[in-house]
Amino acid sequence: MTVCNHDCLNCIYDDCINDSVYSEKSLYRNRSEQAKENHRKLQKRKRYEAKSKGLCTVCRSKKATHGVKCYECYIRQKRYDKAKYDGRRKYWKDNGLCVLCGAETLPGKKVCQKHYNSLLKNIAVCNASENTKRAQLEFGKQHWKLREMEKNGQNK
Repeated sequence: MTVCNHDCLNCIYDDCINDSVYSEKSLYRNRSEQAKENHRKLQKRKRYEAKSKGLCTVCRSKKATHGVKCYECYIRQKRYDKAKYDGRRKYWKDNGLCVLCGAETLPGKKVCQKHYNSLLKNIAVCNASENTKRAQLEFGKQHWKLREMEKNGQNK
């Protein structure tokens, strides 16, 4: 076996020790449980160190500005989540399942019994809020002013 310092994709040696036909994921999958546990502990320690230094816990090189992630890693995760969950939601909606969890829906509704109850509870809490009442009154005043202006022909 020959060991080199070249880029493995452009390696000049046929039997280079660095040349691997396996991806990193398959190498990880074939490790022992102890090696996997050691790797998890190492990654956890690295994330903790990055967090304590105020760095992004994903790339560990830029300052964390969005929670524990930098802006680029945050956006990358958001895009991944959106693509993943939009596909699920579309499948659930097309098959008449709850758009929030994929369970059976109530007749004439888009959500299951569990989410329907929680949505009703949230609506009741929102309607009881002083901020909601204040916003409804303000909207009513603005709406009334607009209607009065339209009646008088002062459409602005």
